[in-house]
Amino acid sequence: MGDRALSGRVALVTGASRGIGAAIAERFAAEGAAVAVAARTVDATASPFAGTIHETVERIRAAGGTAVAIAADLSRPEDRERIAEEATAQLGDVDVLVNNAAVTYFLPISEFTAKRVQLMLRVQVEAP
Repeated sequence: MGDRALSGRVALVTGASRGIGAAIAERFAAEGAAVAVAARTVDATASPFAGTIHETVERIRAAGGTAVAIAADLSRPEDRERIAEEATAQLGDVDVLVNNAAVTYFLPISEFTAKRVQLMLRVQVEAP
């Protein structure tokens, strides 16, 4: 157990309810890190895409890892401040941050509304 590369470390992974973020969180846990899994999706019915932070945490725990779910919307400044505090309170000082959270729309940029552009800037530019 002690010979895994990230044993004793704490990782915070945003955008970890599905896809690349979930895979990163699971890999960090497999390497021994305790992982704070952060994203907006806490309920499977809240998104058209499969995956929640709780499902990612369940997979990590089922594989013998340590993980906690932290619901956060990185477009909100108060959530951006809170996630590191919650991760530290639950797992200890954060050693690694993977800022994987993103918002996108699958249409030409010329069709984006100002509200959508602002949301993308909040999550992809301001949050990191």
